[in-house]
Amino acid sequence: MSEDITKFFWINRAHPFDTTRSWETQGRRTGYGSGVSTIIEEKSQMRAELRKWRRGLASAEIDHRSAVICEALITEVKSSTPSNVMVFDSVPGEPRLKIFREWLSEHGIEIALPKDDPNPLNIDVAVVPGVAFTADGHRLGQGGGWYDRFLADVGDETATIGVCFQEQVVSAVPQEPHDISVHRVISA
Repeated sequence: MSEDITKFFWINRAHPFDTTRSWETQGRRTGYGSGVSTIIEEKSQMRAELRKWRRGLASAEIDHRSAVICEALITEVKSSTPSNVMVFDSVPGEPRLKIFREWLSEHGIEIALPKDDPNPLNIDVAVVPGVAFTADGHRLGQGGGWYDRFLADVGDETATIGVCFQEQVVSAVPQEPHDISVHRVISA
């Protein structure tokens, strides 16, 4: 029984959410003045596609991948010994950071949440969510701009880490001058 299993894989195709490559392969160009779309429309389209994908994730899959992400965060934090870490409360479809938050508490590391309006200069590590990231840290957020404003004010010594699921790591995200990148991306 030698069935050709390659039919089950996408071979030499762009990532399904990698809009840069898919638009290029369709012969379309993006950006201001191109008549096709603006950066804001590109961001909106990418958010819609990835949010739709996230809604399809089973809770057990989110839990499993979140545990892997939390273990990687713990490893990262152990190497830097911070005293203050900002994390986020997950919205549906985002990595769940309960394991990481429990570890921080057990080790006496202060936890800050965005809803607490933390002082950016008092944060040693900022863990931020995103709808999409590039491997080098460019981030597409939910669209409200809170994390961009916060990250613009963190100290030079603050480590910024983006977390997401592997399918949310793409080759490019639409960027505007106010968009702030993270130092590192952890995905599973």
